[in-house]
Amino acid sequence: MYLGIDFLIAPDLRPHVIEVNLGLPGGAQEYDLTCLVHNGRASDVFRTIEEISQETYGKPFRDYLHSLPWLACLKAFKLWMDGQGAFPTEFNPALRLEDKWVQYRILSPRFPMPETIVFDPENRAEAERFLARKKRLVGKRRLGRGGRDFELIDGPADLPAGSGGVYGRLLQERIDSRLGPYVFSLRSIAFAGRHVCLYANLSSRPFSNHGILTYVESGDHLGLSGEPILTRSFNERSWEAVIWFGASEPSYLRHNLYEDEVAEASLVLPAGLLASIKDISVRIERYYENLDLESLPRALFE
Repeated sequence: MYLGIDFLIAPDLRPHVIEVNLGLPGGAQEYDLTCLVHNGRASDVFRTIEEISQETYGKPFRDYLHSLPWLACLKAFKLWMDGQGAFPTEFNPALRLEDKWVQYRILSPRFPMPETIVFDPENRAEAERFLARKKRLVGKRRLGRGGRDFELIDGPADLPAGSGGVYGRLLQERIDSRLGPYVFSLRSIAFAGRHVCLYANLSSRPFSNHGILTYVESGDHLGLSGEPILTRSFNERSWEAVIWFGASEPSYLRHNLYEDEVAEASLVLPAGLLASIKDISVRIERYYENLDLESLPRALFE
């Protein structure tokens, strides 16, 4: 599978897997832009993806992607999660992987993840015990993306008032993935048993989704190569939009699919940490590729 895997880095430099995105998650275009700003030239990431697809599946990447039997219902499901379309009329068990609780159940025994529970408004005592043990939590949609309804929870009064309706709610141990005034996350792309690329998102918001794109390089410490951060803005249709949507895409996604801000500074990661993130990414991709989708736990929407 072609996966986008999101990581947070704890203060002790331990990586934590936050989410795994399937279909055609953003990542290649963003990485290419960081290379353009950092190196003064585009990367070879698109050629690499085409080579992997030809070597592994014997077809161009676009043809591989659109040959997936669950792609059409996945696209419809993502639009529904965004509140921009009807619930899919067809079901494929691959959709269960969009449920973050299903992800946590299958991945947490095998890979490092922040401890997570389902929020049950009828059992607030469980949530309060979890908060007392972890001290600081985040609340997020069980079905959702783009940081919608993301909450910081520092005390019992911050706990959700409701269950989150059709989207559900999760409570998760808060990982303070931070560099100075910025929170940051890493998006790692893996495909067919190979690591493809990696870049960082920096943000002054509580979550880093669609933040300032930042080139990642290996070093002997965690830090930024320059401060304050200067950025360059881009406004061009992404590679992912062309392959995923074809001639046109929903207008509400224009910011995500066209507009990017790229840091002139780079994010330095210790070499061992960088190697670990790449290794975890490939192992998750291999695990996903070999899943029996029919045997996955049932999702919230079933």
